[in-house]
Amino acid sequence: ALDKDIRPVKLALGKLRKLAYKIIHSTTIMLPAWYSILQDLAQPQMLMPRDVATRWNSTFNMLDYALGHREAVDAVT
Repeated sequence: ALDKDIRPVKLALGKLRKLAYKIIHSTTIMLPAWYSILQDLAQPQMLMPRDVATRWNSTFNMLDYALGHREAVDAVT
């Protein structure tokens, strides 16, 4: 029963991890698109923090950023 409750959270985290990776590593396509979306939404042009296994607070930082920039994340996905 617990696995059913956790599954949507795991899927959302996986999508955010992939998005953050694509933004950072696609300097010619995704990165300029990300910056233009942020500019259109009048938000500061920042990279989404990545979730790194060796940094214990990185998952929280990524989620916090994604919630604060939800419109931009929704525009990309």
